[in-house]
Amino acid sequence: MNIRIEAVQGGEIQLSPVVTSSPTQLRIPDCISYGSVGPFGHVLLQQLGGEDISVVYHSLQFTRDEEIVFRIEEPVICLQVILHNSYYFDTRHLGSGVLHERGMSVSYVPDVHTTFKFRSQELYTHLSIYYQKKHLLPLVSGIPGLLSFLAKVTVGQPARFDEHYITADTSILSVIDNILECTYQGHIREVYIGHLCTELLLLTLVRMAGDPSSATGVISEEDAIHVYKVREMILGDLGNYVSLTSLAEQLGLSVYKLNHGFKAIYGMGVTEFLLEARMKRAHQVLIETDMPIGVIARESGYTHPHAFSLAFKKYFGYTPAFVQRSGKAHGNHL
Repeated sequence: MNIRIEAVQGGEIQLSPVVTSSPTQLRIPDCISYGSVGPFGHVLLQQLGGEDISVVYHSLQFTRDEEIVFRIEEPVICLQVILHNSYYFDTRHLGSGVLHERGMSVSYVPDVHTTFKFRSQELYTHLSIYYQKKHLLPLVSGIPGLLSFLAKVTVGQPARFDEHYITADTSILSVIDNILECTYQGHIREVYIGHLCTELLLLTLVRMAGDPSSATGVISEEDAIHVYKVREMILGDLGNYVSLTSLAEQLGLSVYKLNHGFKAIYGMGVTEFLLEARMKRAHQVLIETDMPIGVIARESGYTHPHAFSLAFKKYFGYTPAFVQRSGKAHGNHL
């Protein structure tokens, strides 16, 4: 996948093979990396794949406000998931729009020519997975709208699979984590990543073909920035009581506006987002450490371990003790 990147103000950014870790992002194990670092900031593309599927994880950060053009001079079927920040874009074939954090799209274009707007000093990350038509054909009979999408692909007509704003749910995010953290090597790595990419495609198309997400994506850039500030406040202190009123007041917002912002981006309110973050963090700690459940409960904001265990079981369908007994074998079931 030959990707060219050009800064509207500074010209083409020359990508070279990267042999050392990016200072701001953890490297994906055993991937092919291309990047560039300079006064403009940094760009890092980490590429992996399996069974004729190409996966590219992008990490970008610029020292000033920039408009960046991505080009690929070949037709692509692309599933894209935004992992950090909001991407405001304008495409040659499909028009303009925005994908916030966790926002997703599946599209076909005869060539890629997309301009993104990036704010200075902010980190942006997203995942692009490039499929071939043969990967979608087996799904036609079970996914409404897929046949008409593929008909457009066949004649080279630009198309989005779904026009609704869709966010990645926990099952989709879990598959993405498994792709990026894959430690297998050789042929088994290709087979495993290919399997995960196929699973991700299926989960995404089913989600898009079903009821539209409650997220709308309709929110001002200023309000999106406020949402991300609150997200960082929440993730930085999961163990303490979080007052929605206090969070809103710190940013000069109403509780309604703050909740509306979270629902527009994540499809859930602040309280639901906090619960998800606590449960996922607790699940990870249970897998990776021998920390007592009582301590994990306190660090997750619960005074009593029993209350934590009930909330955990309601969220995942199994208890914290089950995760501890099972070990890492159950680490991928978020």
